[in-house]
Amino acid sequence: MENKFKVSQILVSKETQKVEKIYAVNAKGEPFDLLEIGVLIHFDILTKEQIQEQLKKHQINATLKIDGYRTILTLGSKEDANLYIELIGPYFNEVLL
Repeated sequence: MENKFKVSQILVSKETQKVEKIYAVNAKGEPFDLLEIGVLIHFDILTKEQIQEQLKKHQINATLKIDGYRTILTLGSKEDANLYIELIGPYFNEVLL
């Protein structure tokens, strides 16, 4: 399945070398953060537990943070980010217009 988004930028912390943001744009050019998994949870695409299972299954190093209404991931490396984009990213197709 082809993704309905294109990754435009991956932001890595200089201090920790962890991936803190994966910016993508939809077909209309509207930006969003692929690490904001609260969208998937809100639209009942995946539960937090299902996401955590997928991350563990594919050995993607990730830290989950709940910040108010937002549920955000931080990934351990660019390699983790590439795997995440490939394996979890397609779930965002279901909420993108």
